[in-house]
Amino acid sequence: MLATLTTAAPADESGWVYELKYDGFRALVAISDGRLAMWSRNELDLAPKFPRVAQALARLKLDDVVLDGEIVALDENGTPRFQLLQQGNREVIFFFDVLWHEGKDVRFRSYDERRALLEKLLRRAPAGVKIAAKIDKPWAEALREAAHDGYEGIIAKRRTSIYETRRSKEWLKIKALNQQELVVVGFQPSSHSSREVGSLHLAVMGKDGQLHYAGKVGTGFSYKMRVWLKDVLSKDAVVQSMVRDAPRVRDATWVRPRLVAQVAFTEWTSDNRLRHPSFLGLREDKTPAEVVKEEPVEVEKVSRKRGGGGSRTVPRSVTLTHPERVLYPRDGITKEDLAEYYVAMAKPMMRALAGRPLTLEHWNQGIDKPSWFHQNLGREAPGWLTTIATPTRVSSRKSVSHLVVDSTEALRWLAQMSVLTVHMWSSHAPKLEEPDWVVFDLDPAKGKGIEQAIEAALIVRRLLDNLKLPSVPKTSGKRGIHVFVPIARGYSHEEANAFACQVGSAIAASVPWMTMERAINKRRGRLYLDCMQNGYGKTIVAPYSPRAIDGAPVSAPLKWNEVTKKLDPLKYNIRTMPERLAKVGDLFEAVFKDRVKLPKFQA
Repeated sequence: MLATLTTAAPADESGWVYELKYDGFRALVAISDGRLAMWSRNELDLAPKFPRVAQALARLKLDDVVLDGEIVALDENGTPRFQLLQQGNREVIFFFDVLWHEGKDVRFRSYDERRALLEKLLRRAPAGVKIAAKIDKPWAEALREAAHDGYEGIIAKRRTSIYETRRSKEWLKIKALNQQELVVVGFQPSSHSSREVGSLHLAVMGKDGQLHYAGKVGTGFSYKMRVWLKDVLSKDAVVQSMVRDAPRVRDATWVRPRLVAQVAFTEWTSDNRLRHPSFLGLREDKTPAEVVKEEPVEVEKVSRKRGGGGSRTVPRSVTLTHPERVLYPRDGITKEDLAEYYVAMAKPMMRALAGRPLTLEHWNQGIDKPSWFHQNLGREAPGWLTTIATPTRVSSRKSVSHLVVDSTEALRWLAQMSVLTVHMWSSHAPKLEEPDWVVFDLDPAKGKGIEQAIEAALIVRRLLDNLKLPSVPKTSGKRGIHVFVPIARGYSHEEANAFACQVGSAIAASVPWMTMERAINKRRGRLYLDCMQNGYGKTIVAPYSPRAIDGAPVSAPLKWNEVTKKLDPLKYNIRTMPERLAKVGDLFEAVFKDRVKLPKFQA
């Protein structure tokens, strides 16, 4: 979880606490069965680099735990100094969070709960292992105290915040001293020695994905560092600068953007150059792609986020690039048409998708070209988008950063990215382990039309009616039909999946033209009754999501009296759905109203 730079704490400080900001290497530490692992953000093994810290951690009497902290080097006054990390002495790790404890993922507990657990775990910590200091004072006073003691600043943390694997506005960093990571893109030779660099040319990654020049730094280097940089950078020399707006500088040697430097400075100038920069050291835990100019957000724009439990800023309007680009060639539907559709359907789509992790299918060159799936949003996504970290269940330290749609501008961003199909989870934050429904995905056999799915849907409905369970049908947008059963809180994905498969098995056993066989070549003309979309992390096409076929149909919620032989999925498309919504309302809303307990099912 990363903090967002701001200039002050929120006006209402009652829900926030302040910790000192430590200037060092971020480290995730896992201890299990007597074994220790210590990683950087980009998964470097930090144990060999910081052996004293590893030795201190080995003395911790803990097991089955994952902790988050910062490795720092202390000067003679006990103040962290990033420069001293290059020298490898007086190293200490300050922990400020716990992510996993005794077989349980605790990231979805509040900050206050996690902090209390952390203090309990480390109450008898050995030398070299400490807890990040809290400052129980108003933010301005806390910042002054941090600056007086030589710290970079403070971190404000919302007491109710969960731990998200992303940059969040639930954690705010307020700096007393300006520091920034910069990409090294070139150097000037020293005026008194051919063995040394005189200064480094620096850049940051822009929102356009290009490196932009940020000035140069010529102070703060040791002799040893100047010589080392000259040797290393000379091997990376290129004929032409890889920076978009690099100046023409005499005697400059431009290099491949591989190294990242930590730089202190007083301010950014109006032309986006560093004023009074000073070199602090190199960062092995950061990649050039991660280095962007940190812009402080306005405090009044820090607000509660729907769904994901974090916070966000209200974005400016998304500007469509190439709005005239045709996505559906036979229908003449453009990116701008797609954006207008998403805006028209914003209310029901946001209701269905609130807090729900999404997988996106992009068709950047239109439906005649290949698509690509996207679920782990990185730095390519604008910072105002809401994301949520979802544990993968494969490894306790792995998670995926999924988009959560909670604004009209987020939907416009989908259009900007040519997302034609949105796939949604059955659960939403903060209770990702509890599904909202059981779903039956009815997929006609190869060569069959929606008629087979219609007949199957009516059979499924009759069985559900006999069990006194409500159900909501919708088209898949193509040939299939989805049937949803809204369920009460408290069920696990495993329980939902088991119920769906029990029902599916009973139907398949009595209806010869329906099967639960997953292998397509073994279905032999039978409709596939898919119950496996009920597992953790499994997705289903979202209601009102477009589909990438001619006619631009969408996945349309239905009334049961519309599930007849006359049902034509192409009737519900980007051009007709807004008018249908005005007439019949949001039919998918029933999924969130009639929530029931699942009966014990016996075939």
